[in-house]
Amino acid sequence: MTDPALPPRPVPRWLHLWAVATVCATLALLVLGQMVTSFRAGMADPVWPTEPWYLFNNYRLDFGYLIEHTHRIMGFLVGGLVSVLALGLWATHPVAAARYAGLVGLVVLLGAFGEFHRALIAQREPGVPVVVPQPVVITMLVALAASVFLTVGGLIAGNRGGAARAAGLVGLVFVMIQGLLGGFRVKLNELVGTDLAAVHGVFGQVTFAALVTVAVLTARPPATDFDAPLRKRLARTTGDLVGLLFVQLTLGAWVRHSPDSLGQRLHILVAFLAVAKVVSLLRELFTTPAARPRVAPWGVALGLLVALQVTLGVEAWMGKFGEEARRGQPAGVFLPENETVTVKQAAVRTAHALVGTGVLAAAVGLAVRVRARKPAGAEEGAGGPAPVLVTAGETR
Repeated sequence: MTDPALPPRPVPRWLHLWAVATVCATLALLVLGQMVTSFRAGMADPVWPTEPWYLFNNYRLDFGYLIEHTHRIMGFLVGGLVSVLALGLWATHPVAAARYAGLVGLVVLLGAFGEFHRALIAQREPGVPVVVPQPVVITMLVALAASVFLTVGGLIAGNRGGAARAAGLVGLVFVMIQGLLGGFRVKLNELVGTDLAAVHGVFGQVTFAALVTVAVLTARPPATDFDAPLRKRLARTTGDLVGLLFVQLTLGAWVRHSPDSLGQRLHILVAFLAVAKVVSLLRELFTTPAARPRVAPWGVALGLLVALQVTLGVEAWMGKFGEEARRGQPAGVFLPENETVTVKQAAVRTAHALVGTGVLAAAVGLAVRVRARKPAGAEEGAGGPAPVLVTAGETR
């Protein structure tokens, strides 16, 4: 039986569990994506887009090919999970008219996206020029605009679960964009080179952070609260940390995809700033009794992940630019992109990139948790309103 003293959930518990499962599946997708990059298998198959069962009909016993297509299959799974999550969140809208309108908008958006994918399949052979189906794109944009309008209206009205529904819509759109970025990275490789691979990698981490936000917002809100000045300060500090970590991840992608001396220097320098910022923030959070109960799990996760990330960063740098990487190459002509990637190097680089994603996700979860308010009237049980996210500049 639920403790009546606990704040009510913004959405049913199964949706929170589904959001957590979606995050776990997305993490697996990122693992495969980083392996694709580590083993340079991004162009193992120039055919795109493909169906989920494409690998079974076009099986090839090649390691890079299998990684690439397993990555694509996992992308379909994540797309299905996040679609159900977004629809489920709208199915719990407390206002019937908005609920049905939101569900119709999402169904149209998903259907149009599916039709867009089908139209691209008909043009998927390498060398075939891509013709964008304009009516389908217009339908997607109209459905998305309607969904955004309804979402913003729910946030303004303070409907229960409004923040979770907004994050769910963002997560759904981000997953769609990420899928297209991955595909066009393959389709446009001859025209723009591998630049889209770095964009695809960075945006994948942003998408993961967005889905973590959904998982946090669908959880039970905090049972404690703290004063507005403290919330304002912590909101600003955690927001700054998220921005700094995103810059660091972007620099990491620069080093990973297009290594040069400037990128290496900036990546290392910003790493020092990020570690200092994390240590300062965690010290404040864990020495503030009012903040500690609501952020302890996220703070512990952030601290552990940062410690691990520093270690992996040193190992990844040594494997890519150190003496071990130079072995077997002529003196004076060492190029990281020409080295043969060992299993150890691939494992370290993949782990370093993934832990960096975890650091960003933990910081995002911490920022969302800091901003969440204890619902007014929570002691009355399930009838209380949803938690409200407070921006860094709000003092009420």
